[in-house]
Amino acid sequence: MLPEGWRKVALEQVAEVRTGLAKGKQNSSDAISLPYLRVANVQDGHLDLQEVKLIEVEPHQVERYSLKNGDILMTEGGDFDKLGRGAVWRSQIDPCLHQNHVFAVRAMPEVVDPGYLSALAASEYGRSYFLSCAKRSTNLASINSSQLKAFPVLLPPLSEQRAISQILAAWDHAINTTGRLLENSQSQWHALLALTLHVPSSNGAGSGDNGGYPASVQPAFLAFRLLPPDGAAYH
Repeated sequence: MLPEGWRKVALEQVAEVRTGLAKGKQNSSDAISLPYLRVANVQDGHLDLQEVKLIEVEPHQVERYSLKNGDILMTEGGDFDKLGRGAVWRSQIDPCLHQNHVFAVRAMPEVVDPGYLSALAASEYGRSYFLSCAKRSTNLASINSSQLKAFPVLLPPLSEQRAISQILAAWDHAINTTGRLLENSQSQWHALLALTLHVPSSNGAGSGDNGGYPASVQPAFLAFRLLPPDGAAYH
């Protein structure tokens, strides 16, 4: 039973599912090269834009395959854990197209929030639906546009969708920030370790009394108690 004010509708009732551009089918001399998103660019909850390749497209097709701000990018298939993964496009590159293995779901903004819809599709609820109807082979699964259009969207009032989307975005930001802080802490620890330790000379110089520390520890740094970022003892 759904909460009061919620309803369940097919995705095609609240969004347009757009297929992408097939590579290698542009033979016109007027074709131009534009950036496009591949499956590798669409990760679970975010986009990896470090390597965006170009694709040839005829000028009259640019509008048809161009991404718009708020489009939800979803992969057609791949490994089981990648099925239905996606993220919201925020016009990071303009213009930018998408290939035929990446769906662009264009939500009706007056009905559904893109951030909420993307999170729903990536949730256990969404993944269960996609796996239930996917075409499977060894370790791989794929869905087609008809199955995506039939995805049963759990639709709370728009204000609740936006609130849910904002909460999830805040959590994502906190998780990413924590990850960067941990990486920075690890980098500082290794830098300090590199400054503190040196390789002893082969002739044994400097191998006298070193306060009980290994010969590789510089005496000038013995005042420091070296602990790795996680607090584990240094060995």
